[in-house]
Amino acid sequence: MNLKQYLIPQTLKRFHSQYNNDIELVAFSGSTRLDMGGLTQSGEIIEKIWKKALDDLLPQDFSPHSILLLGFGAGSAAHLVSRRWPKARITGVELDPVVIDIARKHFKISSIPHLTLHNQDALDFVNQQDSQLQFDLTLVDCYLGDQFPLQLESLKFIKKLTQISPFVIINRLFWGKYQPLTLDFHHRLKPHFATSTTRTTSNYLISIQKQRGVGD
Repeated sequence: MNLKQYLIPQTLKRFHSQYNNDIELVAFSGSTRLDMGGLTQSGEIIEKIWKKALDDLLPQDFSPHSILLLGFGAGSAAHLVSRRWPKARITGVELDPVVIDIARKHFKISSIPHLTLHNQDALDFVNQQDSQLQFDLTLVDCYLGDQFPLQLESLKFIKKLTQISPFVIINRLFWGKYQPLTLDFHHRLKPHFATSTTRTTSNYLISIQKQRGVGD
């Protein structure tokens, strides 16, 4: 990596897929990141967002045996949870095969122990699971560029998530035009689920748990 790449972001390679037309591998400040739809999708920024969520929204003594990552991307969340809970079994679900290929070639996901990766739509994957607890923790980061799929906002989908996982955390964008969309989504959840939140400068993270006797 040359000096210019430390000072100014440099696009190393561009990719296209049927799901994302603006995929870039970018070198900057001594590291490589994945950008999609003009947004950073991997690296230190993403890890900091998820670290805050795990620190703020989970019990202090929480130690999951199985973790589901919906919207695997380049694997930043997987690297983070693997370092925190090295014995945990990690299941990643990623819609875009091009992104999976990039993650394997450029982001060292093969070094993550106990990882199983599925090239599948998150909605289809979740709907195929039996309605019983299978994952101790689920992290949802299913953006296509800057768009959160509407079908993943449905109460039916969220209910199924809480049936297969007692702790669900959803990452949402939270600046400019995204703020009212994210707040509306959270507002629609409140009558049906127990929720708590934390946020960073740009993101709003919602922890969702099934309320006892509600939504069954």
